[in-house]
Amino acid sequence: MTTSITVNPYPQNTSPAQNGKAKAPDIVNNDFFGSFGDFLDVINPLHHIPVVSSIYESLTGDTQSTGAKLAGGALFGGPIGFLASLFDSIVEGESGKGVGGHMMAAVNSAEETQVASNDSASYAYPTSAYLKTAALL
Repeated sequence: MTTSITVNPYPQNTSPAQNGKAKAPDIVNNDFFGSFGDFLDVINPLHHIPVVSSIYESLTGDTQSTGAKLAGGALFGGPIGFLASLFDSIVEGESGKGVGGHMMAAVNSAEETQVASNDSASYAYPTSAYLKTAALL
């Protein structure tokens, strides 16, 4: 004799109070660790050296998955490397660029905003700051 059991993971009938509550988003992460290429990314040290990894990824277009980044960080940097990789993955997930990408953007924007000379005639004053200063005088 066999008995069949049906298990519903989500209740079919919910109360009105439960309908008004926020529901957790369905999280699907296909970028964790799923191929042999991810294993190669773990053991490739060019992906895990801070400045070199940004240059290497921009030249080759090869990006590593989140799982490969975490595993490689732990492999080459121990617990501190794992935590640094975790922080970088969180920053990249929220902003689209990792910590290295933000640092490169900061360096590039600082180079673009430097003034060629200190000559006041060639310096372009920011309009809003100049008007606020003039209003104080």
